[in-house]
Amino acid sequence: MSPSAFSPVVADKIWTLERPVWFSGIRQRARTTVVRLDDGNLLLHSPAPPTDDLVEQLESLGAVRWLVVPNCFHHLGTPVAATRFPEAQVVGPESALKRNKALKLHLGIQDAKFVQQVPEFEAFPLQGVPFLDETVLYHRPTQTLLGADIALCASAHDHWTCRFAARLTGFYERVRVPPDVRWSKPDKVAAADSLQAMLDRPAKRLIVGHADIIHEGCRDQLAQAWRQEGVGV
Repeated sequence: MSPSAFSPVVADKIWTLERPVWFSGIRQRARTTVVRLDDGNLLLHSPAPPTDDLVEQLESLGAVRWLVVPNCFHHLGTPVAATRFPEAQVVGPESALKRNKALKLHLGIQDAKFVQQVPEFEAFPLQGVPFLDETVLYHRPTQTLLGADIALCASAHDHWTCRFAARLTGFYERVRVPPDVRWSKPDKVAAADSLQAMLDRPAKRLIVGHADIIHEGCRDQLAQAWRQEGVGV
């Protein structure tokens, strides 16, 4: 992994790392986000499997103390990351445990003890979408919404298989709800209430797992993506 593996998003606070993953026959970019907490320690959101180079780079930024699994799908790199960072607490939904027998959690992501220990964050469960069982985090110091599969958007940066699928299902250069989430038939009322709570925060950017970082009008774009699925926000 190159020395420039991490891309700074907010100076001295947030960095991201992209890696290719295959899912349902297409190659997507999957994002790990690193947040430096107020105490100087690091939180890894959707941890990537850590190579030696990645561990070295992280150690140059701070001590990894939190590994966050945001939903029941973004768990694959966490067991290995937990081995490499044994002092870190692993946080996630219990539904992820059923999908990954190697995964062990210290706290549920909706447990009040989590945000009590990282008070710069607020946690917003996406109700009405059990298919994902996702919790979105809001980082107050940087006004950043941090999610995984709450939305996606393919672009020219993506592999041709992803661009092809995106054109077929409507998420090429458009922020949309992922197709499999649409097909899971969310509870629109419950989802709307959850999304409104997120949209009420003065977010300047939205970081998700499979899209370029969304800056301009991030809240409007997120709301519009869900409105297209009949979720009134």
